[in-house]
Amino acid sequence: MTRRRLIVVVAVCLVVVAAGVGLWWQGRGAEPEPNGKQTVGDHTISLNQQPPEDTGGLSVSSGSASDLGQLGGQSQNTDSGSGGADKPDFARYDKYKNSKSALFGDIKKGTGAALIAGKKGTVLYKGWLTNGTLVDQSPISPGGEPQPYTFTMGAHEVILGWEEAMYGMKEGGTRLLIIPPAVGYGSEGKGLVPPNAVLVFEARLTKVR
Repeated sequence: MTRRRLIVVVAVCLVVVAAGVGLWWQGRGAEPEPNGKQTVGDHTISLNQQPPEDTGGLSVSSGSASDLGQLGGQSQNTDSGSGGADKPDFARYDKYKNSKSALFGDIKKGTGAALIAGKKGTVLYKGWLTNGTLVDQSPISPGGEPQPYTFTMGAHEVILGWEEAMYGMKEGGTRLLIIPPAVGYGSEGKGLVPPNAVLVFEARLTKVR
């Protein structure tokens, strides 16, 4: 092979490699498809998690509060703390204790911007154990009003189960999140959350930016 031909071949190879890198870089900024997987940081978030066959009425894409056995379906006082007979009944979700991924159901579908990697989501939320004990909620102001909480999707500012269950959620929506220990607080627990606890959250996404 002559030197000139060798130079031409090398130049062509460099152009092909440069084009491939350019396409890869451009693809990094594109919004993910609504289904599939998205790598965020050092873990992979699966979108639209499919629950076990026995879902107990839980829908991963749509459903009303009563369909989900959640806040509107029964006579429940979801403001209850650690006591009282009127705590919400979430015992049905104990069946997901060994699940490796979070589950979710839309109580109300949002119509605004989608919460994807790198976006900041502002939420109002409450979280319970499956026995109905309230263990977490939005920060409360001195006047007693719940304050929005903001986190960056994919930045590990919240538990992995939140990132899985809220990924792709649209502004204005409300979701029921079922967080098994594997993507919650695991075998050690934290604060009011005991070891190996399944968590149930209601999260309303008020803003995406």
